[in-house]
Amino acid sequence: MKKLVINAAHIEKRVAVLEDDVLIDVEIIRPSNKIQVGDIFYGFIQKIDRKMDAAFVDLGNQNKGFIHLKDIPAGYEKTQGAKIPVQIVREGSSTKLPLLSAVLEFPGDLLIYLHGKEYISISKRIQDKEPLKIIMESLLEENEAIVIRSSAETATKEQLELALNQAREKYQTLIKEAETRKKPGLLLSAASGVFLSTKQFIQRYMPTEIITDDFEFAKIVEANFTDKEVSLKKSADLFADLGIKQQMDRLSRPVVHLSNGSSLFIEKTEAMWVVDVNSSRFKGTSAKEKTVEAVNIKAVPEIFRQIRLRNMSGMILVDFIGGMSEEGQGELREAIEKESREEYVTTQVAALSQSGLLQLTRRKKQQSFLEVTTIPCPVCYGTGHVASKDTLAFQLERELSGIMMGDPSSIQVIATEDVLDAFLDLNTFNNAPIDWEVADERVPFYQIARVEN
Repeated sequence: MKKLVINAAHIEKRVAVLEDDVLIDVEIIRPSNKIQVGDIFYGFIQKIDRKMDAAFVDLGNQNKGFIHLKDIPAGYEKTQGAKIPVQIVREGSSTKLPLLSAVLEFPGDLLIYLHGKEYISISKRIQDKEPLKIIMESLLEENEAIVIRSSAETATKEQLELALNQAREKYQTLIKEAETRKKPGLLLSAASGVFLSTKQFIQRYMPTEIITDDFEFAKIVEANFTDKEVSLKKSADLFADLGIKQQMDRLSRPVVHLSNGSSLFIEKTEAMWVVDVNSSRFKGTSAKEKTVEAVNIKAVPEIFRQIRLRNMSGMILVDFIGGMSEEGQGELREAIEKESREEYVTTQVAALSQSGLLQLTRRKKQQSFLEVTTIPCPVCYGTGHVASKDTLAFQLERELSGIMMGDPSSIQVIATEDVLDAFLDLNTFNNAPIDWEVADERVPFYQIARVEN
């Protein structure tokens, strides 16, 4: 049973989907002035980089973006100073500019309309694609492309034509607005708010139960989805009451424990995500090959669940346990391909080696869960490691050597107990006028607070 839970009573909105009380999808909506995926800007090309076959674009208000020249349709100039409408297709980061495209997308309930390309794509969830393809071929014009959603499987030609015309009107209105602009800037914000996220989750998962903590929002959902009944649950923290917060808290941790005793270790690097499958406490009673296959296949659904919840994207490497038979290798590949077909974000299986190394690519649009909810640790600077008590003890010895050359009358040193013990074990500066103060900190630490001559 799928349950949709919407925390709409506070400034930060949260939408979650549970299946048998297990979290399978979540979205956090925060008020922000930051550039978001789907925003459309009137941009000015600042610089063309021929080596990269790309351009840097001024978006206004000191915002900049990056666009591949192949993503600028033939109707636009590709020169410095050219003015083009562009859309954010991937959010920026501390090291990368937002990625842009001049092929503009306008999503709707039945279809996604694109101007600047020519193709027809139909949801892989629709079995009989040919009738829809024939309809759209008769409706599309030059420089138009369409992505037909799964919700359009039973739509009539009239419904599809209406949806297409509404999208065309949005595009034409936006282009007219751009023609009046003299400076770069935002043309259309994609800021959706909690209702659009709720709508997408209802269409995607078809929940049998909807719960929210806000009376007005419950009425809005019921008015737009007349076949759905919304339960109102007053709560100081709805996600905590329903056990969702506890599951979300675990998304920041690297280790994921599976019900059979095996585990996953998930790590984010600058270039990719890495998932390591471990047998851990799993106890197999059969041959080694069968044990390995059981662990690997059991891990597949959880791997894709974690990819979805953590919003992992780009290149994802999964290191399965090696030593499978050819038959087991085939079963694992089938399980992976089955899960990838169920994903709503484009996920491609690039390769699965004989040793069990899997390469996935997943389209990036928004920041990962880690990027949205955390910052790099100011103590370890995001490395996950801090200096040991022995390292700090030797470092303190070197600092004191320099200070003692000045013949001080008093030195005050604040240190954690483990660093103090490690320093005393060095058996040096025993006669130095050091006044020790023990700091109650979990991380090994010391500070020379005062030196008097």
